[in-house]
Parts: sequence; structure tokens; C-alpha cells
Amino acid sequence: MKKILVIEDEDLIREAINLILRVNGFEVFIAENGAIGIALAKEILPDLIVSDIMMPEKDGYQVLEALKNYPPTSSIPFLFLSAKADQSDIRQGMNLGADDYLTKPFEHDQLIAAVQTRLAKSEEIRKNAEKKLDDLRTNIAFSMPHEFLTPLNGILGISKMMKDNYDYLERADAMEMLDEITLSARRLQRVTENFLFYTRLEILANDLSTMGELLDSLTHSAEELIMDAVTKKATAFNRHEDVTINVTDSPINIVPIYFLKAVEEIIDNAFKFSEIGTPVLIKGEKINGKFILKIYNKGRGMTAEQIANIGGYQQFERKQYEQQGNGLGLVIAQKIMDLQGGTFSIESIPNDYTTIIIKIPAPIE
Repeated sequence: MKKILVIEDEDLIREAINLILRVNGFEVFIAENGAIGIALAKEILPDLIVSDIMMPEKDGYQVLEALKNYPPTSSIPFLFLSAKADQSDIRQGMNLGADDYLTKPFEHDQLIAAVQTRLAKSEEIRKNAEKKLDDLRTNIAFSMPHEFLTPLNGILGISKMMKDNYDYLERADAMEMLDEITLSARRLQRVTENFLFYTRLEILANDLSTMGELLDSLTHSAEELIMDAVTKKATAFNRHEDVTINVTDSPINIVPIYFLKAVEEIIDNAFKFSEIGTPVLIKGEKINGKFILKIYNKGRGMTAEQIANIGGYQQFERKQYEQQGNGLGLVIAQKIMDLQGGTFSIESIPNDYTTIIIKIPAPIE
């Protein structure tokens, strides 16, 4: 049975909507003002919210904005009911993320049709999300064995070669082989760490009890962690001379280790898919309550289709390029932003450039 939350301050209208929906087979929860509605929505996580606009405590716009900014309720479809029919009011609601708008007075059939339409669309979105998750699991299942076995085979193969030729190896040759073993071991370590990190994020995404704690977390200095990530990755790729950094420091609402991990993975991607000697530009600043970080590299670039498939754990053009890594880094960065109430986006032109942009809530100072 679908759960519907009705937020309406007028008793007669609220009870009429309650009766209509119950008669049509819905489980209904009611709230007499916006503040109660917000709290109840976070508690019951309804399948649909039907809300008046003009209400005491908090109006419908404030309710919608609060719930859209809270990850567990952000995707719940929202249907506005109001006696106001001005086009600007409708646009304001839609700009905030409302899914539909029904003007009072309305007929019984109009309400049920609007509710069923929004629920059907929500179900379609849910199925598409499940398909994307299934594709992700499938891609992981196919790619992970290769990503584990390739460096492991390198370690085993070279170590066996050293053992078989121990009495004949020159020191220089032995050191070269040991370097290859170390490189393969580090690659295997990175694959394992990213796989475990991603698994942890998936568990957190389905544990609603941790959401509030995650959203209340604070990183005191975004600049400090960005510099740590740049130093680590520039050293690994020998790219210190290619990096230009322009960051205005700010505290941000994110778990420090998650922010560091997201930035490391984005910078790793920028170095991995651009040539030594080409620029990697890093810019960060606080704008309108958000810390915006942009990481640009001039290199392979991505197509629109490739960008859309990031969440599906795709490795692109593997036959054309030797892909060092499992393609999970950007998925991890994107997942971290989703969990922490931030955003992740990519601007790119194939064979030209890529800019990855993350936006994270920043506290008011």
C-alpha cells in the first residue's frame, strides 16, 4: 500500500483529501502545518507528499525546499495544492522541484488522477535506478576479476622469474623486476581499497540512521585537504610542474576523509588521462553557501554518453587504451557527493578537455 503524506492547515479540506485517498486504497498520514509535515516526512518516508502552499509555521515552498535538501526525502514526488493559480507561483514551486500543481477547488477524479500519475512516474524512475544499479553490479562482476588478477599475475610471474634465475640475475635487472612487483602490488592495493571503500558507501547509502550524522559533519579547511591530495597524486604521477592551484579556503559540511578521497580520485583521473606537460588546473571557492571545486585537465576527454554512464561503472575505450585502474574512482567521488548533500558534474569535449565540478554545502560563518 502506497503511503501518502497530506500537509494541509484547513481541517475540512485535510479530512476530505484523507477520505478520498483512503477510499482509493492509499495509506494516508496527515499534518496540519509545514513544520509537522517536514518532521513526519523524515520519519515515515512517504511515497508521495500532497501539500498546501499557504500554511502557518512553514509554507509549502519551505517544506519542499527542506525535504529536497535532505537526501532520504529528496526524491519523494511532491504535489502542490493551492487556491493560488498565478503562473509565477506555479513556476516558483516547479523551480524548487515540485512535480505537479493542482488548483483548489478540485474534483475527486482530478486529485486521484494527479496522485496516480505522480506515483507512476516515481515508480518508473525507481525502476530505471534499479536497472542502473543492476548494470553497476554486472559491470563490477565482470571487471573486478580482471582488475585483481592482472596485477596479481604480474607479481606472481615476475617473482617466479626472479626465483628461477636467482643465481644469474644482475643487480640492475633484479632492481627493475622488484620495481615492477612494487608497481603491481600498489595497483592491487588501490583496486582493493577502492572496492572496499565503494562497498562501504553503498552500505551507508542504505542506512538512513547515519544520514543526519553525515550531513552534520564538518571539514574545517577544504584547502588543507585539497593540498594534501594534490601533493600525494602529483608525486605519484610526477606532475608537480603541471598543477596550478587557486583555492580560497572554507569550512565545508562533509566528513573530512570522504572529501579527501573524492578529491584524490578526481585528481588521479585528471593526471591519468592527460599527458605529462599539459596543465591541470584546480580552483576552489565559496559561492552562495556552496564550496565549488573545479578540476580541469587537457587530455582525452569524454563523450556525453560516457559521462552519463559514469554511475554504471563503465571503463571506456579499453581496447584502445591500457586502462590503469578499475574505473571506480569517479563513481566513488560521485557517490560521496550524493551521500553528503553535494553535487558532482562533468564538462568535457572528447580529445580536448575535462572539467569535474563538485559543490558541497558550506556553513554560514
